[in-house]
Amino acid sequence: MEQFPPSLIKQKESKKFVKMYNKTGYTLFSFEYLWRQKWAHEVEKAKAGLQATLIIRHPNNNKLYVNFDSEILTLIREAKCLSRIGIDIPESAKIVLLQEDKFKMYNSELHFVLREYDRIVNKIRPNTKSLLVPHLEDLEYKLRPGMVTLTWTSMNIDGYLHHVHQGLAKLE
Repeated sequence: MEQFPPSLIKQKESKKFVKMYNKTGYTLFSFEYLWRQKWAHEVEKAKAGLQATLIIRHPNNNKLYVNFDSEILTLIREAKCLSRIGIDIPESAKIVLLQEDKFKMYNSELHFVLREYDRIVNKIRPNTKSLLVPHLEDLEYKLRPGMVTLTWTSMNIDGYLHHVHQGLAKLE
């Protein structure tokens, strides 16, 4: 790096520019610090979404939906970008980042399961529906843990998905 001659730095105008440079640097540093603090807080809020159940039932139309907070995917993208440029990310963001593939796979698999559920249930003719009530109730029973107890951080989601797939195959 080229250094300026001492006589240039001692000039009155130079001191004004140095002061302005230092003030700008401090402002940028403060902004980055506050931005990181706010982002770390947002990470914690988004991470709380992982405590939600896997599936929810819409109160108006009774349809089942995957209950995955899209903020988790945003958090993952941001954490990846910050990590690539060398910015240290909070430990909780690192933990979510390490589980990215698992969350995406479960989200995709649950969307598939619910599409299959809708497809199979909609194939049932109204005149035969009463005959299939026990089978429909059995499938609802198999889906229930995803609506009541299982969250995105649960350890037994794979077993749950296997169980639901078996129920879908049986009903079909």
